[in-house]
Amino acid sequence: MKTYEAQNGDRLDTITYNTYKTLDKEVLEKVFEANPHLTTKPILEFGDIVNLPVIEIAKKPTEVKTLW
Repeated sequence: MKTYEAQNGDRLDTITYNTYKTLDKEVLEKVFEANPHLTTKPILEFGDIVNLPVIEIAKKPTEVKTLW
Protein backbone atom coordinates (compact mmCIF):
# COMPACT_ATOMS: atom_id res chain seq x y z
CA MET A 1 0.00 0.00 0.00
CA LYS A 2 1.29 3.44 -0.93
CA THR A 3 0.67 6.57 1.07
CA TYR A 4 0.28 10.19 0.03
CA GLU A 5 0.77 13.23 2.24
CA ALA A 6 -2.01 15.71 1.50
CA GLN A 7 -1.46 19.36 0.79
CA ASN A 8 -3.89 22.06 1.94
CA GLY A 9 -7.02 21.91 -0.19
CA ASP A 10 -6.52 18.39 -1.58
CA ARG A 11 -9.63 16.27 -1.97
CA LEU A 12 -9.81 12.49 -1.65
CA ASP A 13 -11.63 12.08 -4.98
CA THR A 14 -8.98 14.13 -6.81
CA ILE A 15 -6.16 12.13 -5.25
CA THR A 16 -7.98 8.91 -6.21
CA TYR A 17 -8.41 10.04 -9.81
CA ASN A 18 -4.79 11.18 -10.11
CA THR A 19 -3.58 7.84 -8.76
CA TYR A 20 -5.92 5.36 -10.48
CA LYS A 21 -7.15 7.43 -13.47
CA THR A 22 -10.75 6.53 -12.67
CA LEU A 23 -13.56 7.45 -10.31
CA ASP A 24 -15.19 4.05 -10.67
CA LYS A 25 -17.49 3.24 -7.74
CA GLU A 26 -15.55 0.13 -6.69
CA VAL A 27 -12.23 2.00 -6.69
CA LEU A 28 -13.65 4.84 -4.59
CA GLU A 29 -15.13 2.34 -2.12
CA LYS A 30 -11.74 0.64 -1.66
CA VAL A 31 -9.99 3.98 -1.11
CA PHE A 32 -12.67 5.02 1.41
CA GLU A 33 -12.30 1.67 3.21
CA ALA A 34 -8.54 2.26 3.48
CA ASN A 35 -9.12 5.79 4.84
CA PRO A 36 -12.01 5.78 7.33
CA HIS A 37 -10.35 8.72 9.10
CA LEU A 38 -10.83 10.91 6.01
CA THR A 39 -14.36 10.07 4.85
CA THR A 40 -15.90 13.00 6.72
CA LYS A 41 -13.31 15.54 5.52
CA PRO A 42 -14.29 16.97 2.14
CA ILE A 43 -11.13 19.12 2.04
CA LEU A 44 -7.89 17.65 3.37
CA GLU A 45 -5.33 19.51 5.40
CA PHE A 46 -1.56 19.60 4.98
CA GLY A 47 -0.06 16.43 6.39
CA ASP A 48 -3.17 14.22 6.27
CA ILE A 49 -1.99 10.76 5.28
CA VAL A 50 -3.97 9.08 2.50
CA ASN A 51 -3.63 5.31 2.17
CA LEU A 52 -3.67 4.20 -1.46
CA PRO A 53 -4.31 0.45 -1.68
CA VAL A 54 -3.15 -1.68 -4.58
CA ILE A 55 -6.19 -2.01 -6.83
CA GLU A 56 -6.38 -4.07 -10.00
CA ILE A 57 -8.46 -2.12 -12.46
CA ALA A 58 -10.07 -4.27 -15.13
CA LYS A 59 -10.11 -2.78 -18.59
CA LYS A 60 -13.67 -2.38 -19.79
CA PRO A 61 -14.23 -3.14 -23.45
CA THR A 62 -14.78 -0.07 -25.56
CA GLU A 63 -18.18 -0.07 -27.17
CA VAL A 64 -18.16 1.39 -30.65
CA LYS A 65 -21.37 3.08 -31.74
CA THR A 66 -22.17 4.21 -35.22
CA LEU A 67 -24.80 6.59 -36.43
CA TRP A 68 -25.93 4.26 -39.25
